[in-house]
Amino acid sequence: MKISARNGLAACIVLVLLLAVVLPVAGVAVVSAPPTTLPGTAVSQKAVVTANASAATVTIGDPVTISGSVTGRTVNEDVQIWVFAGNYVNVSTVAIKSDGTYSRTYHTAGLPPALYYVFVQAPGADGTFDLDLAQSGVYSGQVVTAGTGALLFNFTGTGSVHDAAASNALVNALNEGGRDDVYTKTTFRLAEQAPSPAVTTGAPAATSIPLPAPTKKSPISPLAILAGVGIAGLAYTSVLRR
Repeated sequence: MKISARNGLAACIVLVLLLAVVLPVAGVAVVSAPPTTLPGTAVSQKAVVTANASAATVTIGDPVTISGSVTGRTVNEDVQIWVFAGNYVNVSTVAIKSDGTYSRTYHTAGLPPALYYVFVQAPGADGTFDLDLAQSGVYSGQVVTAGTGALLFNFTGTGSVHDAAASNALVNALNEGGRDDVYTKTTFRLAEQAPSPAVTTGAPAATSIPLPAPTKKSPISPLAILAGVGIAGLAYTSVLRR
């Protein structure tokens, strides 16, 4: 069977198109579609932490609660709560509840009045805390790198930092490269109990007892004096006559 030139040309064009579809052309990048995320597959993302104190100012002896939430994580972890002021530091681990919230109540009896700094730290993708307190206890401690134990700064002792300086040191340590922990911070003030107002008792009114008025004596008139002298003279004269 004879094939015309026109039909042969058409066949060549069809063949070239088929090859272009089946085989990639050299030098042309083949862009693959991004993988489709299957339903139910967890997508890892950085956590977001919130924190607040139950009151901005707390009277010594009253409890204070630090609470908040951790969102953006697929696995429930713990948070680490730092509370410090002056030489006082308390670091505790608190479990995150199934709804993503956490809460811890602190007793304040015996604590000094001050502005207390609060940091809430959540682990990053590795699930471990990058910073820790080497020495447990409420009044001493060294902040170290977890795992290596490298000292970062002290809350007590020589070269220690306190209050705002300690807050800045902790921020710098958490933000240092290679650490993926997330954190947030807040404050509350611990104040002494205001003294009860004094009850003013009115003093009894002094009873004024009037003194008796002085007795006025009538002055003796000159006539009475003369009469007395005259009577006395007569009496004296009669005595002499006897």
